[in-house]
Amino acid sequence: MGTSTEVALSRIAILENQELESPKGILPAELYCELLALYLLTNDLANAKFLWKRIPADVKSDSAELKAVWEVGKNAWQQNFAGVHTALDSYDWSEQCRPVMSQHKENLRENCLNMIAGSYTSVKITYLAQILGLDKSTALELVKNRGWEYSEEKEIVKPMKTKQIMECKPKNEEHLERLTQYILFLET
Repeated sequence: MGTSTEVALSRIAILENQELESPKGILPAELYCELLALYLLTNDLANAKFLWKRIPADVKSDSAELKAVWEVGKNAWQQNFAGVHTALDSYDWSEQCRPVMSQHKENLRENCLNMIAGSYTSVKITYLAQILGLDKSTALELVKNRGWEYSEEKEIVKPMKTKQIMECKPKNEEHLERLTQYILFLET
């Protein structure tokens, strides 16, 4: 059994083939929902947008769930993380979409935490909670479990850099060398 990403990519390939082989190139709304949700799960926003554009208007208008998945996609496209969480929480997903949307929510939360840990030295707990789609106390509990510091007085969280994030950042000399090599490549 592969990773969840490998499984999602495999399922995407199956659904894309079904679309290509279906009469008139049209799938049932449930399969469009699943395909669109899988694109979002794998953070393939470009294909999600192209899929939305090619889904027939009558299929879109007849499926509330398809519209709800696209609402998640629109917010993801605009990098509105709070909006993504709101859209994910505002619909009672079908059995087919629920596991995908649940995994998408977990992945988004983890990605946001990693992004904040790698980009911020401190952040307001209210902003952090909003980005994570959690209430303040749950967000605070989550980050405290990760070893992040919290100042009750200022209501500020200080993310703890993980070893993985620290190893990803190039040293200034390495960064300058990469930029130099890139510029030389472009000039030749």
